[in-house]
Amino acid sequence: MSLTFSKILNKVKEYSMTQFTKEYEQGSWGKGLLLCGLIAKYLYDQDNNALDYARKWVVQSIETQTPRGELGGGDPSQANFALIGRSLLFFAKLESKADIFKRAIEKQANYFFEHSLNRTEQGTIYYLKNVPQVWIDTVFMICPFLIHAGTFLNMPKYVEEAIKQLFLHIKILKDPETGLYRHIWDAKEKKFYDGTLWGQGNGWMLASLVDVAEQLPDDHQEKSRLVTEIQMLAEKLILCQDERGFWRIVLDDFSEKSKVETAGTLIITYGLSKAIRNEWIDISFYEYVQNAFDAIISCVDKEGMIRKASGPTINPKYAPYDKPYPHAQGFFLITALEVTKLLQFLKERQLL
Repeated sequence: MSLTFSKILNKVKEYSMTQFTKEYEQGSWGKGLLLCGLIAKYLYDQDNNALDYARKWVVQSIETQTPRGELGGGDPSQANFALIGRSLLFFAKLESKADIFKRAIEKQANYFFEHSLNRTEQGTIYYLKNVPQVWIDTVFMICPFLIHAGTFLNMPKYVEEAIKQLFLHIKILKDPETGLYRHIWDAKEKKFYDGTLWGQGNGWMLASLVDVAEQLPDDHQEKSRLVTEIQMLAEKLILCQDERGFWRIVLDDFSEKSKVETAGTLIITYGLSKAIRNEWIDISFYEYVQNAFDAIISCVDKEGMIRKASGPTINPKYAPYDKPYPHAQGFFLITALEVTKLLQFLKERQLL
């Protein structure tokens, strides 16, 4: 990547570290993604400033871990805080005296096996603590963490739960007509509370599928099934990309009022990049990755804020928009690293 690109990454990092300091007194999914983004920045260019910031908040999340295992505490969901566990896993592998991280990881992972956790009769974990609803968000909050924790701690039950939750959510939320994913299923009412084909939500599913599949050996009995899901979703998603390279807040809404959305575009780009690099989808998908990432770079303002991102929502059509969001900032850094890896992969194979 060019020097100009490095400057963009530094601006995004600096903006993130100054903008969101006060927000992270408690754990959240935004915090988890921003921490992953700062670690990605360190992996990109050995930025120790980013690493030190991430470590500070990881340690704070352990200090506020609840007796049940929820990292950071204070979150109304049953899943969001597990994203912070991804960063704990990084530091547990990085540091020689990592028992504090290992204990916190195991405590968080075991939380998902509590009998008191609210779930469907089939075992699908509800997103919120007090509402019987299945949200697509859950898959990315917990599945990649569980499979990485299972691999790191040699706990097969964590690996199998990650796979189980993915397929349970696929069964409930996949739309048979479009091959894309709906947002929220209400188990009590037996209908979609929000049936939108949400861009970020479909990104959550693709990113979860590639992260979980990447951790499995080729002879694992479920890996080919996961790869098939990746291929089918990738084929459907590229049909929804607009001429500028963006995906929209609602994937099948191309009306004049429909807004493009950088956070969802980043998440989908991450998933496609990793799928290409693992040779699960054809090299021709790189065109969609390149167009998307070029479009996103044009949305980084002079301060380092990722513009045109939408915020936390129950109804994507009315989501807050174009404000500073930690998930957009973090996923920009995460996706930048993944696209860089993809470019290196293509160059090594003389495909670029």
